[in-house]
Amino acid sequence: MHSRLLNPQQAAMKTLLAFLLTLLTGNALVAQPRTTVAPPSADQLTVTVHPGIELFTVVQMLAGKYHPMPNKSAYAKEAEAYFTPFANHPAVQYARQLKKVYPDLPELGYCLDNFPAVRIHYPAQTDWYSMNGKDSIQTYMRLCKQFFDDSHFWAFYQQHRADYAAWAQPVRAYIASENLIGKLDSLYRFRGQAPNWTICLDPLNSWGAHAIMPKNLNPRYADRVVYSVGFLNRESTDTSVPAFSLGAESAVTVWHEGSHIYTKALQQQHKAAIGKLAYLFNRNDAGMKHNNIDDWAHCFDENLVRGVVIALFRQYQSPKEARKQAAHEVIGDFQYAGDIADVISARYSGQRTYPDFEQFFPEILAYLARKYPTAESTN
Repeated sequence: MHSRLLNPQQAAMKTLLAFLLTLLTGNALVAQPRTTVAPPSADQLTVTVHPGIELFTVVQMLAGKYHPMPNKSAYAKEAEAYFTPFANHPAVQYARQLKKVYPDLPELGYCLDNFPAVRIHYPAQTDWYSMNGKDSIQTYMRLCKQFFDDSHFWAFYQQHRADYAAWAQPVRAYIASENLIGKLDSLYRFRGQAPNWTICLDPLNSWGAHAIMPKNLNPRYADRVVYSVGFLNRESTDTSVPAFSLGAESAVTVWHEGSHIYTKALQQQHKAAIGKLAYLFNRNDAGMKHNNIDDWAHCFDENLVRGVVIALFRQYQSPKEARKQAAHEVIGDFQYAGDIADVISARYSGQRTYPDFEQFFPEILAYLARKYPTAESTN
């Protein structure tokens, strides 16, 4: 589960940010040579509003278990008016009594496909089983399919097809024009064919972006990189049209969420070595608590992908933007992201010492161990 990055809200934090920007001007942040990378093929990137995710979001929202609630928009207002008559549907009532419900639970919608003749794939294993029980989650999935039928969800979805396409077009165009996926792939250096991507626009999501692991949820889509991203304008009104991140924020989202998926198997492969660094876990910092990070594996995962983003900013964005991104992570208590970016920039980016990121990865762990040794290792 991945929530948004912390933003400084106090004047003192702004002062600290300015101080950090001054500090982070060393050689490690000098922009790396720009690399020419091939753009993604026409079918490598799909941007859409996924009906399954939207369905589960609506049910959870009606249950009062979707926090924070959607930002205001004409679409949110229409969705509320259309679905409120079904506020006591069995699926909604069941959602109210689930033990552990988080805003990324609607990823279960990816287990539904073949719309409108919906079929359900029940995952072999998912964290949602661990948190709520396998029988409970599978019952909930069946009830959501029933909600799909009883509420005539497909009719609502079809009514907004043109809206979904209009929201998707600028996102897809920007990502393609900036070649954000190609730049990310050039860092990982896949030896086989680069994966295809699906970006799920989530107009009722006001909380952030979330990497979805389709291999675990629905193997029919195991070859795809999938993430959802919300409509994040907190100053919107009931007449606003949902719009999704462009510019530097889009680069952060693509590179951050994509890296969660690209590195998942790699982190599992090196689980024991990562575990040896657990003494680095800053569990009591506010950033860890804000992002619901309660173990070292999750902490390392977040620091890793944020470090990758900083390294890519150094390579493809201006030095100023790279410094801002690095400082932002320090403010958010992701204190090892900068270190990870340093070793990537110094020993991997733009170099051919290692054929790909998989071969390079142990260098990151070795660098952290050297920079932050235990008392025992220094004796």
